[in-house]
Amino acid sequence: MKRLFVVVMLLAGLSVGVVELSAHHGRGNVYGMETPITLNGKVTEVAWRNPHVLVYMDVENESGDVVKWAFENSSVNTLAEQGYHRNTLRPGQEITAIVNPSRAGAPTGIVLAVILEDGTEIMSRRRGENPID
Repeated sequence: MKRLFVVVMLLAGLSVGVVELSAHHGRGNVYGMETPITLNGKVTEVAWRNPHVLVYMDVENESGDVVKWAFENSSVNTLAEQGYHRNTLRPGQEITAIVNPSRAGAPTGIVLAVILEDGTEIMSRRRGENPID
């Protein structure tokens, strides 16, 4: 009886872990993965932390209002392995961000690429070589 209890508890624990992992990486439900958009603006903050680095930027919309966008990027480890660090993007820096936006219309998304003022493309996942963690 004790063995059965242990097996049931182990299976219950594993199923919770699987649900949490699938929810964490179920981005297709949250973001429009088939509809990337391009935004130009100024970096306001870079939150260099796990599980994902977040980039915040101010973007002027069609009405001239400034909208604060937040973009999810890869993990600190993945970006560091690719040669990026916490000062790669700095507040006040003008960038172009190509993102998959929120399906709900919120000013959030997943970064596909960041393009610097000189045209250099960084932190790119557009060709599939840098998957998000």
